[in-house]
Amino acid sequence: MSLTARDLLQKLSNDAGIPYQTIAKKVNRLMAQGMGLLESVRDIAIEHKLKASKYQIDAEKIVQEAEKILREDYTQTLMISAVLGQMVESRGKEKFPAPAFFAYIETLTRIPDAPRDTRSESSTEIEERTTRIIELMTTLVSVLCEWSEKGVIGVAKDCPPSLQDVARAVFRKTKLLQGGLWTCISCGNIVNVSETRALMCTTCDNSISKSDIHRRFDQMAGRNRTSYGKTVSEDNTD
Repeated sequence: MSLTARDLLQKLSNDAGIPYQTIAKKVNRLMAQGMGLLESVRDIAIEHKLKASKYQIDAEKIVQEAEKILREDYTQTLMISAVLGQMVESRGKEKFPAPAFFAYIETLTRIPDAPRDTRSESSTEIEERTTRIIELMTTLVSVLCEWSEKGVIGVAKDCPPSLQDVARAVFRKTKLLQGGLWTCISCGNIVNVSETRALMCTTCDNSISKSDIHRRFDQMAGRNRTSYGKTVSEDNTD
């Protein structure tokens, strides 16, 4: 069973004997019409007389792998988060889709503490793990959320019950963003996008020392943070 959309589409491409890019474009068109990722892949499989049930993605295993990476080392996770934060704010080809970033933040709140600085990771290792997280999160929102040409419009019917809270949070935050609003990753307050700095509201940004990146990271993804993976009260998070 595949864990990323790229792997799933490559499998379909190989089985159907059709170029990967052709498959990807057709899936994108179907999703823009309101069909889910898995539904789109299965529809194409049936069209080419392939067994649709072969093409599955286990969203819960995606989360498990992402959590495993994020538990490995605090500093590594810090660096991954910094890169994703920069990417979600960018406007070029390197932009990280906001729904995938929201899914990442939700995943971050689900994990326990990670050891700090247990070893020195190479830049290549960090880059590989960041790339993997990007693939996992973009695939995750494709499976958890219902899409249209306007973006996320709800919770997908393929979404496992255990991850419906994540899908709902991604949907809510995406709708807010479409309306020009942003949920501060530190305090959780909703503010105008134009009033944010480094993904935080100006109040939180001003309260955190620019030189203390660890403190900034500890406050990501929820208020009253006691560690990067847990908050005092999860009831307060979106």
